[in-house]
Amino acid sequence: MGTLQKNHRKNLRVVRLIVLPSLATLAIADMSQSLHAALVASDNAGNSPYVAGSSFDAQNGGSGFGAWNLYTSGGTAGFLVGSSTQNDNGNTPPAGVAGDINTGGKAWGMYAAAHAYAIATRSLTGGALVAGQSISLAFDNGSVAYGGSDVFRLLDGSDSLFQFGFTGGAQNYSYIDAAANVESTNVPLTYLGLNTLFTLTSATTYSFTITPIGDAQIAPQTISGKISGEITGFDAGDYGAGSGSGSNFYINSVAVSNSPVPLPPSLDLVLAGGLGLAGMALSRRRSRMQA
Repeated sequence: MGTLQKNHRKNLRVVRLIVLPSLATLAIADMSQSLHAALVASDNAGNSPYVAGSSFDAQNGGSGFGAWNLYTSGGTAGFLVGSSTQNDNGNTPPAGVAGDINTGGKAWGMYAAAHAYAIATRSLTGGALVAGQSISLAFDNGSVAYGGSDVFRLLDGSDSLFQFGFTGGAQNYSYIDAAANVESTNVPLTYLGLNTLFTLTSATTYSFTITPIGDAQIAPQTISGKISGEITGFDAGDYGAGSGSGSNFYINSVAVSNSPVPLPPSLDLVLAGGLGLAGMALSRRRSRMQA
């Protein structure tokens, strides 16, 4: 066997040692993330076992979520499955937009008078939200008394990582993330409901889109920022928004979905780059031997 052929085979072994473990490492990392990702999930108040006029404590319709855990504190507070049109306060959805955030005429509702609160909590299953996954939720507040609030939060255990809602006396909806500051959105108060979509764009960054349902005069808004922790569940709470059905707070149509973010770089680019570098190395070595 000639010297050139021996060196060629030696260089190919080096390429295999460098490129193949790198590909395996990336593939394993991607597989590990998928194995520990939250399960795809969806549920709405139109599903069984939710019954209009009843509480939904410990119930679990749809798929992919843990059961609801409901709790109250303070004075008058509680939960009901009912129509989100009850808190429209005289506002009328435009033609073609019926039921606010209802599904089958129903949404999950909660109420809390001054100095009381009602909180509904639910866990993700399978793992935490990972990059490329999203959680969506329909949000419909009524009138909110000064100092009260209607809020939903994304949680790491019991710790809040992201919070969105409306506080009585404010003009616009607001949010809090890892920066720990209350930031105002451009979306003003509406009684006709919002669709919200939170997407984890990396382990520590997100985008959040707010889309008004029944008010064409309000433009959607997408914001971005940072979080610190793993999202393993969510809750929604009425913190003293006020008495009467016009102050009820409703949520509905919650889901976890996948929209995978490609690994940077992709396996194809790593493979192409690795083989390209190998070719350059072999070409240079052959040129030196022939010189």
